[in-house]
Amino acid sequence: MTSADARLEVVEMRLRRERLARREVEEIAERATRALYDKQQELVLLEAVVSASNESSSVPEALQGAVDAVCAHTSWPVGHAYVRDSASGDLIPSTSWHIAHPTQFAAFRRLTEKTTFSEGIGLPGRVLATGEAAWITDLSAEPGFARRNLGVRGAFAFPIFADGEITAVLEFFTAPAVAPDPGLLEVMAQIGRQLGRVLERIRAQEQIAHQATHDALTGLANRLLFRDRLELALARAARRGSFAALLFMDLDRFKDVNDSLGHSAGDQLLKSVSDRLRKAMRASDSLARFGGDEFVVLCEDLASADGAVRVAEHVQQALLTPFVLDRKQHVVSASIGIVLASGADRDADGLLRDADIAMYRAKQRGPGNWEIFDEALRNRALERVATERALRHALESEELRLHYQPIVTLDGGALQSVEALVRWQHPERGLLPPGEFIPIAEESALILQIGVWTLREACKQASRWRARFGDRAPLPVNVNVSARQLAQPELPAIIRQVLTETGLRSGDLAIEVTETALIEESSVPEASLGELKSLGVKILLDDFGTGYSSLSHLQRFPIDALKIDRSFVMHLGAGEDNTAIVRAIAAMASALGLDVVAEGVETAEQAAKALALGCSSAQGYYFARPAPAAEIESLIEPR
Repeated sequence: MTSADARLEVVEMRLRRERLARREVEEIAERATRALYDKQQELVLLEAVVSASNESSSVPEALQGAVDAVCAHTSWPVGHAYVRDSASGDLIPSTSWHIAHPTQFAAFRRLTEKTTFSEGIGLPGRVLATGEAAWITDLSAEPGFARRNLGVRGAFAFPIFADGEITAVLEFFTAPAVAPDPGLLEVMAQIGRQLGRVLERIRAQEQIAHQATHDALTGLANRLLFRDRLELALARAARRGSFAALLFMDLDRFKDVNDSLGHSAGDQLLKSVSDRLRKAMRASDSLARFGGDEFVVLCEDLASADGAVRVAEHVQQALLTPFVLDRKQHVVSASIGIVLASGADRDADGLLRDADIAMYRAKQRGPGNWEIFDEALRNRALERVATERALRHALESEELRLHYQPIVTLDGGALQSVEALVRWQHPERGLLPPGEFIPIAEESALILQIGVWTLREACKQASRWRARFGDRAPLPVNVNVSARQLAQPELPAIIRQVLTETGLRSGDLAIEVTETALIEESSVPEASLGELKSLGVKILLDDFGTGYSSLSHLQRFPIDALKIDRSFVMHLGAGEDNTAIVRAIAAMASALGLDVVAEGVETAEQAAKALALGCSSAQGYYFARPAPAAEIESLIEPR
């Protein structure tokens, strides 16, 4: 080889090396460009998913946006979101789907929508168990895979973490087998983290909105949300020409549970009641808690009042089974007011007001009743409001009066004591008996003010009689105490203060309580009546025989005397039943060392019968009607 040939070969070798170097540099540049492009695409995908989820206002909407964005980026035809069930911890199918060819993948979707996954089971279960993204190259090669041979082979899935735990798993599928793409899996992990933050934000917003519109104790709609639903229902009823009905219910004697077992037991009862009410409602009915022990139900698309009545009866039926509180059974009923509206002629506030009026009317009829509102109820309600307002003024203007009805001995007719009875000297209607205003006062706090006024005025008068007549004074003076007064723990202190103010001896005062009051206020502390008894105040059980568990009350409370209800006394001599009842009451009282007063005696025959049956004293029109103090004084024998 000549020297020229050698030099040529060297040049050619140098050129080949340069060409190889340039080709390697070009390949490196191409790979870098591809990697940069892939990274840019991954960032585009991440930005697309985050943007779509950030614009979402609910968790399903955020999941749907993420599924659509990933499928659009990868060109994979199937995407779906599994969500974590809070109770079981399993993954359950959601409604968030992306399917490019619905017919091709219809069988796959049907099976997926019926399948749940626990940890380690299936593709979603693997992700749930490991907390990491997973890729399956070929589903057909996976033994035991539930969704094989349904038109998909390649698959990957990744978790979404929110509040420190997996709350969802997103899975994607394509028809051919596909080798793993580490870069795609890495970006999916980032997407999962970003979606988790979005879901945390959405859930926090949903929780705040839920708390603003739902009752914290029962989870039911609150007053604010229910009122919105009611307005919408009235608008729909007006368009459709149908009826909407509102049921306003108040639990009977709920206060007894709170007072006797404590507020935690009361809360448990409210939650149990709300659960039963949910089950008693139609699917289309709306149930809400208005506060305290008040619940409301909205019924739509009713043809008449019969549908609303059926709902009320279902409610009463649902409450019949006793509730177990503190290992004891408690029977609960509800008073229900019903009002109908066609929509155009009613507004939400007026409907709620009328339903409340009907509920109070139902409660007056006794526990477990319902009442349908009508104009007569509204008129009575307006009259009640006017009477209550005037009664407040009566207290301030000193329009109340006390009359006294004598209680006499049956064996000689001697004046023994008196019962103080309140009257209202109405400026327009004249002297009103207690039946005209006391029931209204008992529905409000006015009865407490009237009770204290009556106690003080009666004690003042009794003190004057004691000073003037000495032992011949018609004492003790009996003062009626209402159920609301009995519920006051400070009642003994109030009576003690009044006795001190008026200078009356405690033995010159007696209080009358009814069996009904004892039943309604079963939480009346025995210590309160015991304290009054130890103070020297006498305690009479009024209207005896009309309540329940009478003997248990005689054993539990420190009673001095029984007043047999007038409903038994007025029929003495007219039949054996009432005679037997009065005889049994008198015999029982005698055995317990209690005095017996026959109320409502209006004839000589009734007085004679009462004496023969064992009553020691009597009260009624036969002896004297209630009268002002001055007239009572004329009955006292002169010195």
